Formats: sequence, C-alpha cells, structure tokens
Amino acid sequence: MMHPILDYSLTCDQLLINQLVGVYKKNPSTPGLHINCNLTSDNMPKIHPETKALIIKRLKTRSTAEVADTFNVSQRQVQRIRKRLEETGDVFDKPRSGRPRKTTAWEDRLLVGKSKASPFSTAAELHQKAWWSSAGGWSSAEAWSPQVPVSTRTVCRILSQNGLHGRISAQKPARNKRQLEKRVAFAKAHSLLKGWTLEKWQKVDFSDESSVELHHSCRKYCRRPTGARMDPRFTQKTVKFGGGKIMVWGYIQYGGVQNICRVEGNINSLKYQEVLTTSYIPNHKRGQILQQDGAPSHTSISTSKFLKAKKIKVLQDWPAQSPDMNIIEHVWCRMKEEA
Repeated sequence: MMHPILDYSLTCDQLLINQLVGVYKKNPSTPGLHINCNLTSDNMPKIHPETKALIIKRLKTRSTAEVADTFNVSQRQVQRIRKRLEETGDVFDKPRSGRPRKTTAWEDRLLVGKSKASPFSTAAELHQKAWWSSAGGWSSAEAWSPQVPVSTRTVCRILSQNGLHGRISAQKPARNKRQLEKRVAFAKAHSLLKGWTLEKWQKVDFSDESSVELHHSCRKYCRRPTGARMDPRFTQKTVKFGGGKIMVWGYIQYGGVQNICRVEGNINSLKYQEVLTTSYIPNHKRGQILQQDGAPSHTSISTSKFLKAKKIKVLQDWPAQSPDMNIIEHVWCRMKEEA
C-alpha cells in the first residue's frame, strides 16, 4: 500500500501542516503518513503575505529557529524576511510590470475610435482589418494597423478595458419621420406642464396583447469537444412550423399586475370587446384611463362605440410603433422568460 505524501509545495491549511509535522516528529513511524521534508531554501514554497506578517510579529518575542519551526519554513527564509524588513522597512512583494504591452496608448485609442465608428464590427473583423492593413491591403486611414501583430483576444481585451463590451443589440421598430414627430407631440401633450402629474399617470391602465411561442427556434451556442457536432447531448431539438403559439391579453396598474386572459386565434373587434367585458370592466374603477395601442381592433368604430357606452376613458393619440413607451412590455418579457 502506497502512503499518501504531503508535499509543502501544495496550498493547504497551515494549521493542518503544523499538526501533521508535530505527529511525525513525535512518532516518525506513524502508519499511513509520509511527509516530504527534503526541501531546501531554493525549492521552498512561496510564503503568503499574511504568513510573513505573522512571522514579523513572532520575531519580536521568539528566536529565528522557533519561528521557523512554528511556520514550517527554513531559518534562511526567516533571516531573509528579517533582513529585508531592516533594510527596506517592508517585506511584501512589489507589483511587477508583467508582460510588456504589444500596443501603444495611441494604437489603443485608434482601435477604440474605430470600434465606436463601427459598433457592429466584431473583434475578429477589426483584427482581420488590422491584418490586411499591415499586409498592404488598406491604407492606415481606413483600418487599425498596430506595429506588432496581435491576436483577436488582445483586441477584445483592449476594447473591454475601454468599456466597449460585446453585447447582443436590442431590437426596436423602425420609425419614419412622421411617426417620430407624433411621438414628440404626444410627449409634449402629456407632460407635467399640461397637467399630467404623477398622480394622474398612476390612474392609467396599460394594456396590450402578446404571443408566447410554445417552442422557441432560436439557435443556442454550446461548448463541445471536437468531432461531437451530432452528439445528442450537444444538439438542439427543433419542431416543424414553430410548434404553435398562445395569444394573451392583460393590463397593469399602478398597484401591480392585474388580470391576464388567453385569446383563441387572432383578435378582432368583437373578440377584443369580449375580452374587455370579462377581464377589464368588472375591475374598472371610475377615473381610471385605459391605454391601448393603435391596433385595428382597438380603434374600430364598433370598439369606440363600445368603450363610450361603457363610459371607459381612453388615453388618446397613442403614437404608432411605440412599444417601448408601454410599461407592460417588461411584464411580457418576464413572463416569456419564466415560460
């Protein structure tokens, strides 16, 4: 049976080492324990800064041999620590310069400027442009070309150090000039100067429809070994025709999330009025304002007459292509994550 070896070059609890060494010194023939004590001052492990601080404290009251025996280090190391403290007044290692940089500060600023000018360019594309530029393919005014060849990882590191991290871009609907002007007009008409205080906004019920896909077909990234592309553990299961979806309608108030109901099929004017009758009107209070977008089922003549007959006040002139202005979108995002 091979005895376990306790090597001082490994990182372990100092107290455990002291106990094991004490047991070994009292009874070197302890079964199942063999301590590798063939260490010199040249191959002794590096002393932790906290241990150095304890050694300095113990040297005030104890001898070099006693301190070396307590912390299981050589006397030569203790002498070096004492000598260094007397000469420099400090025993801790100074920060080292490390590996020399391959790029200059000017080249880093140029790379950051190129990335800001083209935010959708990846680090690999910037690195490829730099390689082609250094090879004579482009001029220095068009691409970043460091004097020393660098890797794509270096490009990522430089951009991250300057606060440019790789992120998935948010998607927002495209708007034309007319739609942008309506958004500005809506903001001015419902500003604090027009009497829209916080108390008034707290009376608005934000509503909307949302569809939840039963099977999301977006590609996912995975880490796999070479040659295991078709391994079932690393493949993503897909369903034809998307697997279907569920349409829901809901609204949110200042006090929290309210009712949510499932809608079968597409929403038309009659179905929207039925949803309001069953899920909104029973909980509607006087003075509340219903927010809805400009969907055809919301703005049709029959729906307008229905809301007027039920004495439901509607937030008027809601701008088109403005889902980012509806706070219920945060609820849909959280719901889809949970689903």
